[in-house]
Amino acid sequence: MRRSHPLPLPGVTGSRTAPLVALALLLTAGCSYTINGTAVPDAPVAPPTTTSAPGGPQIARPRTVVGVEPCGLLTADDLKSIGPLKKEPARKDDVIQESCQYLLDDGSTAGRTVVAALYQKYEQVRSRQSKGHELVVEGHSTWVYCEPGGTETACTATLAVNTNRSVLVAMAQPGGAEEQMLAVMRPLLKAALNRLPAA
Repeated sequence: MRRSHPLPLPGVTGSRTAPLVALALLLTAGCSYTINGTAVPDAPVAPPTTTSAPGGPQIARPRTVVGVEPCGLLTADDLKSIGPLKKEPARKDDVIQESCQYLLDDGSTAGRTVVAALYQKYEQVRSRQSKGHELVVEGHSTWVYCEPGGTETACTATLAVNTNRSVLVAMAQPGGAEEQMLAVMRPLLKAALNRLPAA
């Protein structure tokens, strides 16, 4: 996969954008993309560890993403365990298609970034993020991938909502531990899933 435009490097565009860019880089792990004109080769893909049923992910109740506004996937109430919104949620399609950035006041100077997106086919994410693992959330296969980078850990969780699309929730946290981050992200995944109409 090659992105259509270069992604800025973390830290180049300001502290509030850096976590989102770190998440974007994490999302593209294992595929080719361009950063300042330099191609990054495909990473070797190992067979994923999965508990999904043969032939595809578990999908308890198929949902549609047609007509869904990404910034409506999560509310301030859903995110209150992290902190109040520092500003209104904003679309970030230039970084991740059909995504929304939520900047939260978690007590730190820069705040905490959470991203929600109407995302790709589940199997694409699973094969690209071969070092991830599967959980089942509300009867839906969810692929989780976390990676420390510098002082922050970035985690993505991609939940299958139908055979062609998923919902993604991602966040970066200074010194974050995967188990703690997933404990915060699981209710966000449930909230986003429950806002999607039945297929």
